[in-house]
Amino acid sequence: MIKLPVKQWGNSHAIRLPKSLLEALKVEKDDELNVEVMNHSIVLTKAKKEVTFEELFKGYNKETFTTELQHFSPIENEKW
Repeated sequence: MIKLPVKQWGNSHAIRLPKSLLEALKVEKDDELNVEVMNHSIVLTKAKKEVTFEELFKGYNKETFTTELQHFSPIENEKW
């Protein structure tokens, strides 16, 4: 267990998370954490990062894609 001191930060209070804890959560600079209070405990989880359009297509070399049109038939009462 790690004990962290609560310090004054402007009009608020703050704790600093040690590097070992951030590494265990795989948190890096500018990542975000989700904070929940459960049974008088604070639970921190790494927030899922939204992917930008640029990140989504990083490494794309303008290669062409070919697809085949697939036809499906209803199994029960689906309306297509």
